[in-house]
Amino acid sequence: MNFKIYISLLLFSFSIITSAQVRNIDNQLRLAKSYEDVNNFEDAEKIYSDLIKAEPTNYNIYKSYNDLLLKMKKYEESIKLIESQLAQTPNNIDLYGDLGSVYYLIGNQEKADEYWTKGITLDSENPFSYRVIANYLVENRLIEKAIDILRTGNSKSDDPTIFSYDIANLYSLTMKFEEATEEYCKIIQQKPKQENIVKNRILGYLNSPGAVEPTLKVVENYYDNEGNSIYLDLLIDLYLRTDNFKKGLEAAIKLEKATTNNGSVLYNYALQSSRFGNHEFAAQAYQNIIQNFPNSILIAQAEIGYTREIESNLRNKFTKKDEWKQFSQPSYDKNEFIKLLQAYKNLAKKYPSEKVGIEAEYRSGLIYQIFLEDYKKADSVFQKIISNGNASEFISQAYFGLAKIALVNGNLSEAQNYLEDIIDQKNVAEALLVEAKYTLAKTEMWQGNFETAIKRLNEVKIISADENANDALQLLLILNTFKKDSVNLILFVNADYNIEKNKFKEAAADFKKLAENKSLFLLKDFAAVNYVELLLTLNNYQEAIIFLEEISNCDEDNIFKDRFLYLLGASYFYGLHNAEKASVTLTRIFEEFPNSIYSGKARKIISEIKSGEKNSI
Repeated sequence: MNFKIYISLLLFSFSIITSAQVRNIDNQLRLAKSYEDVNNFEDAEKIYSDLIKAEPTNYNIYKSYNDLLLKMKKYEESIKLIESQLAQTPNNIDLYGDLGSVYYLIGNQEKADEYWTKGITLDSENPFSYRVIANYLVENRLIEKAIDILRTGNSKSDDPTIFSYDIANLYSLTMKFEEATEEYCKIIQQKPKQENIVKNRILGYLNSPGAVEPTLKVVENYYDNEGNSIYLDLLIDLYLRTDNFKKGLEAAIKLEKATTNNGSVLYNYALQSSRFGNHEFAAQAYQNIIQNFPNSILIAQAEIGYTREIESNLRNKFTKKDEWKQFSQPSYDKNEFIKLLQAYKNLAKKYPSEKVGIEAEYRSGLIYQIFLEDYKKADSVFQKIISNGNASEFISQAYFGLAKIALVNGNLSEAQNYLEDIIDQKNVAEALLVEAKYTLAKTEMWQGNFETAIKRLNEVKIISADENANDALQLLLILNTFKKDSVNLILFVNADYNIEKNKFKEAAADFKKLAENKSLFLLKDFAAVNYVELLLTLNNYQEAIIFLEEISNCDEDNIFKDRFLYLLGASYFYGLHNAEKASVTLTRIFEEFPNSIYSGKARKIISEIKSGEKNSI
């Protein structure tokens, strides 16, 4: 019994001593690291040297010590240290990797290759031996050699693509996109279920300079040679991401015939094409479903989708040339929208109680409201949707349509009630809910209820992901700063409301008064922005340019100066078609405001200018 107690005490004492030693080593390592952090390499080296003598098999000490020696460029000492470690653990592949790296650093390629090869030879039938040494080669930027070694590793495995992701990644990092895509195609050839992983990897480099053509060429060749539909699915995504919508549709038609044959492939293509902004080919995809799969369960969605894409194409036809402007006053061909209206009415009649029919009804209301400006009929359509009580998502949108009509007609309290109805509803789409809250805040502002407006704007500003948050912040700045200057604030608010009512001339006149009042700190700047935007909306480019030239070249500080420069350059280019002056003006943004949010838009116009110059040669 006494002997057992003695042994227990002995073991306990030993554990305490061991624990203390470990803590001491950790403390010494931390001290050495702190010396390294302040570039006191000599004291750090002394600590590591003492530690490795005390703990010669401690890999962490060795690694830290060797890293320091390399940092100090003490290559001979590093070689001796690694060799001493190898003498104790001759089967450690990482030591051979380290030794090869040191020899490579001092320019001895032959010795480097010798030790890297020895590292692999330790267990040459294990594919991961090749992976370990390949990592050392990558660290030394020997990419081609690393790829060769990884290929050998593939050949040693039952899985011939075990390192293919690494190989493909190395090719893409070195801009060898054809080879990278080849490797990825081999992966899905062996492992079709990994198509989505491969797709995401390819999309990671697809937008790199020089990547599109070789990438598409490789995948197209694999499909042509093997006829495997999995490559078609990959191609559809690649075509969509590279604006090859025609080829994308052709691939979708082929894949449809080869797989589901019920329209679902074409339906997904249409959704994606629309998401990428090409409504023409989205419409063609929907039309293909309607013509070739009349009994498909997707036929109703295809019919409404087709009509919706026709609407988007019509919108773009009349608004695209003015999309650079903040406010829009396009001149629509009402006859074209009357035809579209009839198409929606036919769908509403065909599917009276289904979601498709309700959407068609709702969109016919939008046609009346936006394009035909028949507010009475639009109001009637929206009221009908609400009274029927089906499809809650369209009920909330119908309320919003009614609110916008009420605002145009000057019925602020009525608009307020409709907007509050949306906010009180359950399951309202987040984007619409925020839009309703923001519009309600502005409605309070337009009624002169500034404190209530401020409260509601504060609710919107915290939703940073929504585009209305920034507008809410600007209005909060104006209201909080000028709520005691009721005369000028009311003039600003009334002008803002005139924009909502599409009374652009009246709004411009009021904003001009405020912009010319030099005593109005900040408010005059916001007014100036709106004034010039309205001049552009009214196509009054000459007056806008005179104003912008003066304000852009003024020495007075202005928080919107980069925006004014952008609008001036855009006015020269889109308004007066003076590419030279546009280019000179927009270049000033890069010089004077390198971090401006308008840099991207300025580059886009300059790119259009250069593209036009090339086309004219």
